[in-house]
Amino acid sequence: MSRSIPILVASLLALAGIGALAAWSNGDDRAGDAASVTVPAVPVVSTLPEVPIESSTTSTIPADCAMSVRLDLGVVDEQVACLESRLVAAGVFTGEPDHVFDESTDAAVRAFQSANDLFVDGIAGPTTAGVLGNWTGGRVTPADPDTCPDTGRAAVIDRAHQRTWLCDGGEVTREMPMTSAITQPDPGTYEVYAKDLRSWSNIGDEVSTMTHFVAFTHGKYQGARIAFHSIPTWANGDYVQPLDSVGDPSMHGDSSGCIRVLPDDAVAIWDHLAIGDTVTVVS
Repeated sequence: MSRSIPILVASLLALAGIGALAAWSNGDDRAGDAASVTVPAVPVVSTLPEVPIESSTTSTIPADCAMSVRLDLGVVDEQVACLESRLVAAGVFTGEPDHVFDESTDAAVRAFQSANDLFVDGIAGPTTAGVLGNWTGGRVTPADPDTCPDTGRAAVIDRAHQRTWLCDGGEVTREMPMTSAITQPDPGTYEVYAKDLRSWSNIGDEVSTMTHFVAFTHGKYQGARIAFHSIPTWANGDYVQPLDSVGDPSMHGDSSGCIRVLPDDAVAIWDHLAIGDTVTVVS
């Protein structure tokens, strides 16, 4: 009996040690499963400086920008941006103004012309840009009042500069661009001898119609009447030349002899001149 007791005690102590070791191991695992590790928050500081963002719709085109040349489809010019900025303000162009007159610019110009009862040709020149309010190229060279007779009503033609003006009592009352022939009418003084509200002419194989025909001489080649009249129109109603090209030196010679003027100017000449009034050609 005395020997068995120590052995029993030793066995019990051994079992107790194994249980304690097992309890320590399981407890550590459980503690590991249940514990949460807290990582201190680290503030994130941006190293990129703040850059102000400029709106892409902000226009850098001056509000008082001006046009002095005719613009149409395909032209690349800094004045196109000025034109487009005005078309944006008019509500007919939604793109970003640039230097290229492309299809969208052409469509906007035509829309503006249509909305303002202008001749629709997609060309932005003196008439269209004048209505937009930014034309500074000048439709005509300033008239010379010294060419006006001292009394009565008269008209003066300056073929060299493609311009004409009306006189009354020695003063210039209206100046206008025009398109004429290169070699006629010759410089000199003439008198109005006929007025027709409507007339016709052959241009090649086609017939054109002219209004407010005020004749003052005859051609020196075929003897046909030479007169002021509105830009002729074809049978389909199209003008024989763009209205914006009237007064353009590049069109000098497009007429065979008559003095082509814009429709409103033709009415003014018709109303101003009577049979017997003087027409002076200075160049």
